[in-house]
Amino acid sequence: MRGHSSPTQRAGRQTCPFGQRVPCHIPFPVCHLPRSFTTPGKRRTTATHIDTPTVVVVGSKPTGMAGVGRGETAVRLGARRRTAAAVAVAVIGGLLGGAGTAHGATARPQEPGSPSGAAQDPEGTAATPSVWPRPQSLRTRGEAVRLGDEVTVVADPAADPYAVELLEQLLRESGVRTVHTQLPGRGPVVRLGGGDALSALRALRAPERDDLPSGGYRLAVGRVGDRDTVALDGVGDDGLFHGVQTLRQLVKEGTVASVVVRDWPGTAVRGTTEGFYGRPWNREQRLAQLDFMGRTKQNRYLYAPGDDPFRQTRWRDPYPAAQRAQLRELAERARKNHVTLAWAVAPAQSMCLADEADMKALTRKIDAMWALGFRAFQLQFQDVSYSEWHCSKDARTFGSGPGAAAKAHARVAGEVARHLAERHPGAELSVMPTEFYQEGTTDYRRALAEQLDGSVRVAWTGVGVVPRTITGRELAGARDAFDHPLVTMDNYPVNDYAQDRLFLGPYTGREPAVATGSAALLANAMEQATASRVPLFTAADYAWNPKGYRPEQSWQAALDDLAGGDAGAREALRALAGNDASSILDPDDESAYLRPLLDEFWRSRATADTAARDRAATALRA
Repeated sequence: MRGHSSPTQRAGRQTCPFGQRVPCHIPFPVCHLPRSFTTPGKRRTTATHIDTPTVVVVGSKPTGMAGVGRGETAVRLGARRRTAAAVAVAVIGGLLGGAGTAHGATARPQEPGSPSGAAQDPEGTAATPSVWPRPQSLRTRGEAVRLGDEVTVVADPAADPYAVELLEQLLRESGVRTVHTQLPGRGPVVRLGGGDALSALRALRAPERDDLPSGGYRLAVGRVGDRDTVALDGVGDDGLFHGVQTLRQLVKEGTVASVVVRDWPGTAVRGTTEGFYGRPWNREQRLAQLDFMGRTKQNRYLYAPGDDPFRQTRWRDPYPAAQRAQLRELAERARKNHVTLAWAVAPAQSMCLADEADMKALTRKIDAMWALGFRAFQLQFQDVSYSEWHCSKDARTFGSGPGAAAKAHARVAGEVARHLAERHPGAELSVMPTEFYQEGTTDYRRALAEQLDGSVRVAWTGVGVVPRTITGRELAGARDAFDHPLVTMDNYPVNDYAQDRLFLGPYTGREPAVATGSAALLANAMEQATASRVPLFTAADYAWNPKGYRPEQSWQAALDDLAGGDAGAREALRALAGNDASSILDPDDESAYLRPLLDEFWRSRATADTAARDRAATALRA
């Protein structure tokens, strides 16, 4: 079936005027956008590999900047490009591939979004420790608590087992040799959930629980009576797990920072979509992604690979046995990290929407995915036609046009919603509609709003498929148009429409109201799973605390997280990420560290000061 044929979107893979292949979820105008990524006068550097063999790391060393393409300066800039490429290769092949680490980046890119040459204050200090995502409220108190060789853990019998397991792992890694599980025990006491934790929190003068939402937690460190104490209580199992993830970051060299934390997620559902076109992630990449999501307090993984036939053309067929085993393993790892695994299916291009047999086949496949451990679902209708059906029964039942298509999509979603309510109560269902990026009310959106089951959420990407900005006003307009809760599925940092690029800049251009007003916020990852963690870390930080989000500091923390404490690896990653920071979100951020150097170079050329000219040229050649 041919997809929706409109001036802005075509089914399948598009071909841009300059020959670029573009996935079907990217509208035709994006074909003209690569100049936002590699502007005239900029060139690509050496190809390198990061998770897949097709990526070219893009450096933005201007070649048309008033004659630097000649003479010794040109040779030196070529050396800079070669060194930057070597650093990128070393980082990718070493840190990300596990073979070694790169050191000595030639130029140190500044943080995306910060003024040229601006110094960056560290987020964490001895007095105020660094915690990511940034807590809603964290204040320091007295002296830090030293853990020592022995610690007593008093966990409520109903405490989340994964939180308890994470706590025990944290203590072992911090040098604790013996963990007592009953009082009096020895050493500091950690009270995890239940009445004991509540009493200790009260003694430590932690703010009351009050109206903390699901996933929120309270944590306090100090002295209760004659005992050093860590007290942690959460709202639900997720809250307790989030609290332990914060505690993990408060422990440095065997001591726990003395703090009081009251924290909660600003967005109820936060996570990642594996939704790009191209080679899907493999088993190891997905498992690592779930571990990353756990420590960054994300709670939704939408499995929607663009080139997975078993959720598209072969949606009726079960996954092969080996793939089912991997999906079960994925579900178990998701549970361990408090992540809900979701599955997206796009059946409409090969389904008779009014046919009962096809509906039964769809619900049967959803039941099969539930058995594998998936606990949320999405029906995707983004690439279907308003006028072409797969059976005559659809034409007779629904008619033709946008309103007819919306009625058909609502019918399928309603049947699935009823099935889930009966068989799997609590399972969440969302719909990616055909008009997922337009603005305002249309015939299709009006009909979908009227017909769609009230329990079903509607996905959108903002105004535009890859919008530079998303505002609270736009979100409110879309919510009014659809009259259902919105799932914001942001197409950043996905790069399948620009496959020679890595988008390593921070998450920007989204107003806080987008996070707080969305029922869910999911960021669409790149095919390069490890590299994706830099921007995805910042997206997780934004989703958790949108009002306190600071892109530059979050970006630095993302590099620290990926480098794993290796200073040399961090410098190399900073060089790579700084050279690949631009995107539609911020097209001017590419290699921003070169701007002041080039400005000074050209200023010096306009003077008679030979020494100043030499200094500027030396700085640019460094």
